[in-house]
Amino acid sequence: MIIEYIVIYDYINGRINKFDFDSKTNILISDGNIVGKSSLMKSIYFNLGYSIKVWPEDWCIDNMMFQLMVNNEGVRHSITRHKNLFYIDGNQEVLNEKEYSLWFQKFLNISIKIKKKTPKELSDVYSSEVLLPFYIDQDKSWSGYLFSKSSDSFGRYNSCVKDIFDIYFGISNHKILKLEIEKSERKSELTTLIQKLEVIKKLGKDYTELKEPLKMSEKSELSEGSVNEYLNRINILTSSTMEINNKLLDNDIMIDELKIENLELEKMKKKYEENIKDINHTCTLCNSKLTIEQSVRRFKIRNNLYEIVYIIEENKKKLSQFEEKRIAFRNTKEEILAEQKYYEEQSKNYKLFTDIESYIEEQANQKLALSYLKMEKDVIKRKFLIDEEISGISKDIAKKKREIKKKRDAINQKYLYLINEYEKYFKDIKLSDIKFYDFKEITGSGIYGNKILLALYTLYANLINEFSNYKIPFAMDSFIKNEIAAEQGKQMFAFLEEYYLTFQSQSFFSIIEDNKKYLIKENYHFINLSKPILNELNAQNENLLNFFENVK
Repeated sequence: MIIEYIVIYDYINGRINKFDFDSKTNILISDGNIVGKSSLMKSIYFNLGYSIKVWPEDWCIDNMMFQLMVNNEGVRHSITRHKNLFYIDGNQEVLNEKEYSLWFQKFLNISIKIKKKTPKELSDVYSSEVLLPFYIDQDKSWSGYLFSKSSDSFGRYNSCVKDIFDIYFGISNHKILKLEIEKSERKSELTTLIQKLEVIKKLGKDYTELKEPLKMSEKSELSEGSVNEYLNRINILTSSTMEINNKLLDNDIMIDELKIENLELEKMKKKYEENIKDINHTCTLCNSKLTIEQSVRRFKIRNNLYEIVYIIEENKKKLSQFEEKRIAFRNTKEEILAEQKYYEEQSKNYKLFTDIESYIEEQANQKLALSYLKMEKDVIKRKFLIDEEISGISKDIAKKKREIKKKRDAINQKYLYLINEYEKYFKDIKLSDIKFYDFKEITGSGIYGNKILLALYTLYANLINEFSNYKIPFAMDSFIKNEIAAEQGKQMFAFLEEYYLTFQSQSFFSIIEDNKKYLIKENYHFINLSKPILNELNAQNENLLNFFENVK
């Protein structure tokens, strides 16, 4: 993504200005501090949706409107922000912060969900989290914590910084968790199929094996028409019996599943009532170990006792309905069997009844046997497919784990390499004790602490630049808050020029004129600022108001 320009309009004080940016390195420069470099830098990322909490004293964003033009692989949009409302391309349909974050992620072709602290479930993030690896704020990012304290919004999540970097590096385990859930669902279906298969075999074994059908005796005094009419009626009754048996079978399976589900839910309910957070129990269906979170995902509920109780009661209602259906099916079956018995009694009036009765019974038994064989064949076929799917999912999980491990190892190796390089460069700081993904407080005060943070922010920027497929502009607001020795300044700016300002993707950096001498390379786009950075609204710049004409 490239930021082409920003227009800032202070409609209370009647001031406005437009700043154009290059697609590579942009350096905000002024003669001294307290000119507006941080105001401009913060405004750019505020316009992108970042939650900026600390602003320069004379920069009142509640009086201002901001508009960026962004370009992602040839797709351009203007983003206008007024307080906490966003307008895309001047659209009158206003977006709030959450809606805008979803739009922004769609624009970047990324979808980020990470785990909240309470309840512990995956949640869509705000734009601050989307921009976390890319923006280093002057006031919040240099306080001693690496990334984790850069925005107050990060506190909503369980392990925000790690989860965000996992997603950008492509090593998140969210896909694996999704596959594990899918595998568990397939195993549950497999268990149901096995139960169904056992019932079918039990019902089917009462019927004779298929053999050559009995033939009617030539001595029978039944006419051909009478025999056919009798057989047709028996066939109809037999088919009806089979249909009822199938419905009874399906109905009984649903009853068993609801009973099993309620057993699982009762276990969860009991654990909640005991106020135990970490729950492990064995799944009644597949005998696998389930944590409370896996059970929650399985039943598609939040961690809420009231919801569990509600679902148990709903299941009881369903059980009652299925029990009523079972009684109705059995009554219907008895009626059909009674009718069939009636026709059998009637057949006794015919001569050679034994031959006819045997013939009809054999025909009926073989029809039932064929039906059960077909059901058994269909279930076995589905069972085979489920087995194949489970095997495929297991392979996908193993493959994904190998890919993640391989990439994580490569990133960690590059991390260690850069740690060594940076230690050799600075010589007076120690980085080797700081492990990969250690986002805790950085010890060390003054310029020493600043050097460590500078090295680590630069390091993670390099990792993102190399290993992530998503390209978002980097921005580092001034790492120097106090006066430093010239030699220290020269060393730190030379370090940045070697390891940070060399990215091919767009970046922003701020500097005062006195430190410009430390930058040796000349391929930078300098944006010279003087106080105030916004101009009075007049005839020469009033055309800039057109950028906001569709935003009310």
